[in-house]
Formats: sequence, C-alpha cells, structure tokens
Amino acid sequence: MTRTPTALLLSNGHGEDVIAVRIARALARERPDLEIRAFPTVGMGSAFTDAPVTLLGPRQALPSGGLTMTSPRLLQRDLRAGLLALTLRQFHALRRERPDFVLTVGDAWLEALGLLPRAKRRYAVQTLVSVHLANRERTPGITALRERITWVERTILTRGYQSVYLRDEATRDALDPFHPGVHAFGTPMMDDLDATPLPLDTSGPRILLLPGSRDNAEDVLAVMRAAMAELESRYAPLDAVVAWAGPSLPRAPEGWTVQASPVAEVAWQRGGIRLHVTVDRFAAALAWADVVLGVSGTAVEQAAGRGRPIVTFEAPPFYDARFLARQARLLDGALEIVPNDATAISAALRSLIESPDLRRQRGERGRERMGPSGAAQRIARDVLHDVGLLAGGAP
Repeated sequence: MTRTPTALLLSNGHGEDVIAVRIARALARERPDLEIRAFPTVGMGSAFTDAPVTLLGPRQALPSGGLTMTSPRLLQRDLRAGLLALTLRQFHALRRERPDFVLTVGDAWLEALGLLPRAKRRYAVQTLVSVHLANRERTPGITALRERITWVERTILTRGYQSVYLRDEATRDALDPFHPGVHAFGTPMMDDLDATPLPLDTSGPRILLLPGSRDNAEDVLAVMRAAMAELESRYAPLDAVVAWAGPSLPRAPEGWTVQASPVAEVAWQRGGIRLHVTVDRFAAALAWADVVLGVSGTAVEQAAGRGRPIVTFEAPPFYDARFLARQARLLDGALEIVPNDATAISAALRSLIESPDLRRQRGERGRERMGPSGAAQRIARDVLHDVGLLAGGAP
C-alpha cells in the first residue's frame, strides 16, 4: 500500500499565511495526493479557510497581531494575553509532528520552530528580509532579525534547511557564500493579483485607500477621509475605493450618507466625495487605481509591485516611524512618507495625481523591487523535485 506523502507548512503572520496558502495551492496542483498540514503560529489562521490544507496547532489572536517584538508596549500586551502559554503549547504540538518535509514562511524565530518536528527535509521561504531593508547604521537587538539575515538566522538555515527561497538576487548573493541551496524566486505575495479593474467610472483621480487590517484601521480610515475632504474642492466629484481587510465592515462615519454601490458592499457620500468600501476585491481595486494611500504591510508592497505609487503616514503602534523607514528602504522611490496630517497627505496625493511622469517613475521602482509573479509555483516545483515527488527538472 502506497503511503501518502505529508508536508507541514509553518507561518507566523497574516502576510506569511497568505504566502503559505499560495504555496499550498501550488503544491496541491503539482501533487494532488500530497497531504498538506498548515500550522499558523500567529492569529487564528483565517487565510487558510479555503486552502487545500488541514489546519493544526493551538491558535490564539493576540493584541499585536504578530508584531510582538516591534515595541515594548506590544510585547507587554501579548504577554498579558497569554503569549508564553500559547508558545509552550505550540512547542509541544510541533514536536509531535512527523511530516516528510517542513516548509516555513516567516522569520528566524519561525525557522527555529521549524526544527522541532521530526522531518526528513526542511525548506525556508524567507521573503520578509532583503538586503535592501538594512539600515546604514546596523540595527542592534531583535529588530535586526527583521532587516537582514543575521548570523543567528544564517546558522539556523545552514544547519537545518536544505533550501532557502529569497525574494531578490541581492539577498541571495549575500547568503550564497554560507548556504549551498539559496534561490531568488521572488515573493509569492505578487501572485494572484491579475484581475479585471473594478467597473467604476470616474472623471476624477482613481485613489485606493488601504487602512490595513489591524485594530486601529478605523482610526486610520478617519485620517484618510479627512485627506479626501481636502481634495474635494479640486477634484469633486471624487470617487475613491477603500479595500477593507477587517473582520467586519467599518462603521458609517457621522455626517456621511450610506448608499448602495455598484462595485462595493457599501458607499459613503458627503458633498462631492463618495467612498466605496469593498471586501475581498483588493486585486480588482488595485487594477482600477492610479494612486494608493496606504497604511499596511503586505498590501502596500503588493501595490508597489503592481506599479502603483504610494503615499503613507505613521499610525502607531503598528506602523511607527521605524516600520515605515524599513518599508521605504525596501520599496525605494515607490513609497512616500508624509506626516499624519490631512493637509500633508492631500498635498502628496495631488503631486502624484497631477504628474503622470512621477507616477510612472515611482511605479517602475516598485515593480523592480517586488519582482515578477509566479514565485509560489517556482518554490513548489523546486521543493517537490528535491524530495523526489516531482519527476523532471526543477522550475
């Protein structure tokens, strides 16, 4: 009787879960008989709902949403919510796993967790870190793990993982002297973004608002609405699209009229401004937009990769100055950081709206930094080839 091959996918964050889902689907397309188990270590793993996986492991939504180590305040909140107990339960659960291979999508901490299961082979998808993220002044402490592949992570990867999949050639070149199996296949977050634009006709600028998925998203959206109000006198009637990623629709703001929308779940109107609030239509909204106002991690990088120039601003505690500085280094000229002020935000948006050349230049930089689509397929084929589950050549 032929034994069913098994894979264990580990991930530690919403963006990482999305990447793991795309790789899981690619693995399933290549080997439908493969039993894929997913073990999200951060949050509830909602991204895996429709994925071809069996969901494993203790799960709990913590206040930081996966950004535990980015600030003492978030660390304290997670500790009070039961972080240590959750981590211990995950340790014990991982030690009981016996897959044919482990594939991690995350940082050095997750790669260390990937050593706990008894597996024949291990593979790391490290698309979070790039040499482009590194500050000129070397960052000390735990933050360094988010900006470069440190000697700690290098040791884990070299001793425990057969292959490492990186997002760009420059990062591969940095790790290549230390590991024989490094590849620059791009980031799967750029996959599955081809879509028909939202059928929203407008004579004004096409602005996409990305308030993020954290618990301060409604506060962020309030700032964005104020910035849209600053643009009203110049561009009204103004239609903008909100790609909402929260668990439920945001509350209708006071003073705005709730309306039906031809392209969204709901629309809010006040004066000459109408905001269309969409859910699960990010790719179509991105294809429609010319300019993005975003406070997000993954979605902002995806927008840059699709050639959209982005304006962003600080929204602590999740999107503080340090986080945005790293994102700006990664995306180079595709991202502009402005003060958390409606007037400053609207001025930056006007500059982009009224300068097609500037939009084009920033869009090109974003495409260069994020790379092409198809990374999930390339990673899946390479892994399956290495473990002997795919005949013929690697990608």
